[in-house]
Amino acid sequence: MRNLRRKELFSHTSRLVCKIGVQMKEGTVQMRKMLLVIVVVVLVGCGGSPAPEMFETINSGLNPGGADSVVAPAAPPVSVEAPASASGGSSSDNSGSSAQPQIERLVIKNASMSLQVAQVTEADAAIRAKVEAWGGFIVNSQSRDSDDSLTIDLHFRVPAEHFDQALTELEQLAEKVLSREVSGEDVTAEFVDLQSQLRNLEATRDRLMTFLDRSETVEEALMVNQSLSDIQGQIERAKGRMQYLQQSAALSSLSVSLRSRPAPSPIVEPEGWQPLEVARGALRDLIELGQLLVNLLIIVLVWTPVWLTIVLVVLWVRRRRRRGKAKEEQQSS
Repeated sequence: MRNLRRKELFSHTSRLVCKIGVQMKEGTVQMRKMLLVIVVVVLVGCGGSPAPEMFETINSGLNPGGADSVVAPAAPPVSVEAPASASGGSSSDNSGSSAQPQIERLVIKNASMSLQVAQVTEADAAIRAKVEAWGGFIVNSQSRDSDDSLTIDLHFRVPAEHFDQALTELEQLAEKVLSREVSGEDVTAEFVDLQSQLRNLEATRDRLMTFLDRSETVEEALMVNQSLSDIQGQIERAKGRMQYLQQSAALSSLSVSLRSRPAPSPIVEPEGWQPLEVARGALRDLIELGQLLVNLLIIVLVWTPVWLTIVLVVLWVRRRRRRGKAKEEQQSS
């Protein structure tokens, strides 16, 4: 039954190709060869090997003049390899995973320290010399000088390979480490994503360049050019971000605050006891009290019409009440 179906399929296909070959008056030899190859692929994909007479029929249909006849290629033998054992498969997986290149991690390291030193200026000069020796540079510096202490804040960057060495040597300069904070940010995933985005953007840019070359009107050229400008802007932003991440990971950031040793508080104030100042303070308080009383008296005098009227009205009311009570007592008696 299978063979019968295959023969019917072969016969129908050969007749169809013969018709196409006869009708292709302007076709080339190469096009006829391509059709023959397509038919071979279809027939092989159906699971059978085409018969030689079928190819002769197809070839004669594609080459009615008999010239440039095409010989049908033999079907390549199909070999199926047996599946590897479980142990063999696991070993190949392990070898494949070990052969994969290791991704270099990009970690941005930062540190902040507050150090108490004996001499702030000497420690500042020593740190500057060490930063130069490590291959780094000073970003900014700030100093604050008060009556009893001097503080210098330094912000500098050093290569990442000297980060741990810098922390150790900075702690050795200090009499006491007042505070220490170390942080790290892994930006490897972001960098890999940016690489993928950059590849896609550059491929898109190349395709747009071909479209620009093929554009036939000014409007098409302007539209493609606008798209090219947008893509190029995204490419520049991605490259800039990647460069920033690489430089930030290559140069670690450190902030150091240098503080001098606090001076001990004296048992007795340097100025000592000053009785004259005490007397002046007491006299000043007495004068302020006298001024307050005089101000109060002035206020009372100014408000005399108001409070005197109220007092007289109250006295008159009380006097009338007394007179009324006295008359009532006389009448009752």
